[in-house]
Parts: sequence; structure tokens; C-alpha cells
Amino acid sequence: MSKQESTGFCTLCQKQVLIKRDGPNHVLHLILTICTCGFWAVIWILMAISAACGKWRCSQCGCPVKN
Repeated sequence: MSKQESTGFCTLCQKQVLIKRDGPNHVLHLILTICTCGFWAVIWILMAISAACGKWRCSQCGCPVKN
């Protein structure tokens, strides 16, 4: 998994913090897509879409944060 980072306001910490979320490992998915002659691309696309909708979390307390 790759990590995406940004900044956002944590309501629990009551301050601007670094926020993180997990994303897909694109290198691994590229290798799997090549090895399966393109069939894995469907799964890769679905995982990328679901990761884009994933929850951002505060790096200090771990609670969900709106970006």
C-alpha cells in the first residue's frame, strides 16, 4: 500500500494536523496486470477508485478527518 498525505483540521486534537490515508501499490498492480495479460486491470481500477474514497485519518490520534 502507498500512503497519501495532506493537511486537515482534526476535531479531536482541535488543530491543523498531518492526515494520511492508504492507497494502492501501483507498481505491484502494474506487474500483476502485465502477468495476467490485462485481466488484473479491472481489479486495479476498482481498488484505485475505492482508495480515492478512503477515509483520511489524523496522524496524531488516528480519528477520521474530513479533508
